[in-house]
Amino acid sequence: RARPRASRVARASPRPEGTRARAPIRERVEIVVERREMLADAAHSAMTSEDDVEEDGGAATDGAQAPYAAFCTAAILAAVHRAAIWRDSKDFVDTRSRSPPAKVFEALAQSRAATCSVAAREFLNEHFESGPRERSKMPELADWRSEPAVARGARCEKSREFATHVHELWRVLARLDADDYAEEEVGAEGEARRTTSSRIRLPYPAVVPGERFRETYYWDTYWIVLGLLTSEMPATALGVTNNLLYMVTTYGFVPNGARVYYLNRSQPPLLSSCVAEVFQATRDVEWLRQALPLLVQEYAYLTRSERTVTIRDTETGETHELSRYFANTTRPRPESYREDVEVARRATRKVEDAVAKLEAKRKIYRHLASAAESGFDFSSRWFLDGDNLETIRTCNIIPSDLNGFMLRVETQIALLAREALVSLENEDELFAERVYLNHLLEKFSRASEVRRRAIDAVLWDDDVKRWRDMAFEPLMGEDTRGIVRDSDDLTAASESPFTSDFTPLWCGACDPDSDQAYEVVESLKKSKLVTDKGIATSLVESGQQWDWPNAWAPETHMIVEAIQIFAPREEEYAKTLAHSWLRTAHQAWKSTGYMHEKYDVRSTEDGVGKGGEYIPQRGFGWTNGVTLRLLEQYGFPQD
Repeated sequence: RARPRASRVARASPRPEGTRARAPIRERVEIVVERREMLADAAHSAMTSEDDVEEDGGAATDGAQAPYAAFCTAAILAAVHRAAIWRDSKDFVDTRSRSPPAKVFEALAQSRAATCSVAAREFLNEHFESGPRERSKMPELADWRSEPAVARGARCEKSREFATHVHELWRVLARLDADDYAEEEVGAEGEARRTTSSRIRLPYPAVVPGERFRETYYWDTYWIVLGLLTSEMPATALGVTNNLLYMVTTYGFVPNGARVYYLNRSQPPLLSSCVAEVFQATRDVEWLRQALPLLVQEYAYLTRSERTVTIRDTETGETHELSRYFANTTRPRPESYREDVEVARRATRKVEDAVAKLEAKRKIYRHLASAAESGFDFSSRWFLDGDNLETIRTCNIIPSDLNGFMLRVETQIALLAREALVSLENEDELFAERVYLNHLLEKFSRASEVRRRAIDAVLWDDDVKRWRDMAFEPLMGEDTRGIVRDSDDLTAASESPFTSDFTPLWCGACDPDSDQAYEVVESLKKSKLVTDKGIATSLVESGQQWDWPNAWAPETHMIVEAIQIFAPREEEYAKTLAHSWLRTAHQAWKSTGYMHEKYDVRSTEDGVGKGGEYIPQRGFGWTNGVTLRLLEQYGFPQD
């Protein structure tokens, strides 16, 4: 695949040499929808053909022609599992191969790696490197300065020291995708001669979460953008946003992360939020006009039939279309192959019929990948019994947070289209673009109104004054692309509250300063999720990382900002929540020397969150972004 062409960047960041400017906006408007739909269909067709291979099967006969085949086929992943070289399944699929895919498959067919652990280790040692490549050099972040305003304006030395340290981490977390490619594999024109890495190459420096998460992740990027803008780094924020837009250009959607094994799923849709924040900072109207068609294309992916559930309201007779998470795979996740196979084995151990067992495993794999798409991987909110991962049923749930995010996407596209319209001069040659932008404004204004009514009718629980995930029963042989249920068929997915229940407030599911908004805040206060050390994701102690006792940066920020905007008379409560987060993050930093992915709201020595399928991670992109933003807004808590 050719090296990606760079999108236009803000004036604060010069265009890299050798890249070409985008086509004029009018040409892009004419071709963008058709071209992106074709690319999305091609990407999904490729992944679907591979996804139907059972976990114990061999490599596909034409797999050597696919650039991701050497990393994602069941035969090789099973050999990796058998060899037990890598402690973390993700480390292998992030490791470069020494040989092109065709040679890897030929060698695999001739080896005994499928049955012998010694042969598997010999095969892997010969054809793959020993582990993922770490950053070999620091990319230049042209707009990074040693002391941003958030540090200069600190009211105490403790706050200044904390803000300065977190700001410095942007350079630590910056990555150049070229680090993952050997120099001898790059031709004179800068194009890779063959694909030996699972990394999706991006046009601009990436800012990654940290440690095992060594590539761009979709929804993490939004809070990274917030932090970069707080650090007065608009060009870098623009670059990481352009990386997401580039993936829409290439695949028709933003995958979970910048790895080819993530091409079967996305993550919570926050691209429009990234674009809105960057536009607000740069006021670059030409860039906005180029980004809008890509937001529309992502929306087309997000509203595909398999991702939509139609609900018939038995009281009013209305029908409502709501969204669900739905990964396009029925195989174990390559980055968690060992873990997924074990979950499926436990879940189907009492199923005796071989065909029924295989079908049950495939459903489990889809539910696991769909939970990863939700960002809540994993949480008891997806479990039928509320406790065990083997009972996961993600695709059978209509999530309150996802539909809030979709409302936010629809609202923001309409607002951004209005901004672009205002910027147009009254010239005849811009007539076609004016018509297009008016169409977007009308279409997405209407879509947001419809979505808001649907959220209120189906997901709002007036008894507890919050939104709820709703579950439905799957039907035998039902087509995943046409799910229809009566409202009477839905039940609350869990009785326990989750922070995700309050996400629709941040997304605009009720009016600012309305009675409903204050009822939601009061419901949060009564939920027992709020502690002195932060907001716990749930009250269920399942051992999963998105449950008690962990607090997460994105959930904290969304709740704090939702109160600021929609319940302004509770501003002091928002400040209290922000200070709880800052106090916990600072305590953990002083105890460990690191910023962390999540925090424990119980009174522990270092406050570091634990649980889930991998060891706690440090870095950490969205934690840094939220910490800087809250420091800027509320300052450091003065105990």
